[in-house]
Amino acid sequence: MNYALEKVSSEVRKRSSGKASSSGKTSGGGAGAKKDSGSKGSGGSGSDKDVIVLTGQNFDDLVLGSKDIWFVEFYAPWCGHCKNLEPEWNQAATTMKGQVKFGKVDATVEQALAQRYRVQGYPTIKVFDYGEGKTDSSAKDYEGGRDAASLVARANQLLEKADVQPEIHELVNQKIYDSRCSGQVICIISFLPNIYDSNAAQRNAYL
Repeated sequence: MNYALEKVSSEVRKRSSGKASSSGKTSGGGAGAKKDSGSKGSGGSGSDKDVIVLTGQNFDDLVLGSKDIWFVEFYAPWCGHCKNLEPEWNQAATTMKGQVKFGKVDATVEQALAQRYRVQGYPTIKVFDYGEGKTDSSAKDYEGGRDAASLVARANQLLEKADVQPEIHELVNQKIYDSRCSGQVICIISFLPNIYDSNAAQRNAYL
């Protein structure tokens, strides 16, 4: 068990520092930066495939209804600072994929959602810490650097202090393995005795 924990910690630090350090820095501050709407870029580099588009229809279910750590950006498509932040946000989302979730809200479209979280400038970044029972008051203003390295560093700080329960999946075929253990996700695989070689109590104890 200690060996597994040491290997996972080492791998997380290596991946985080390696990817984050390659990003440039953008301006930090409150009222100022994000990418444009939808899944299309605004001229910045990097893909936003790992950034989740949030709307008034899915926000409560995806963010407030989950235990995950969330970084949520409220932006305006015309905002220059937002366009500068776009590749940094994309990179941080990809680096932390499977560990911390990054979302974006087009505040010019989702005006009710922006008012709900008292968004007054772009980009405004809200952070929701790990745990169940999230509410609107759970949102904290992110006031750190607007580069990928700073975002990843803050995400890792929240992860380190959170008592995150890992997901357990039964890998019964290649499709499940590919969907659960590909990309940036770190998987620890345990080979358990056949279900017929143990009773229910023993099986649950293994899990």
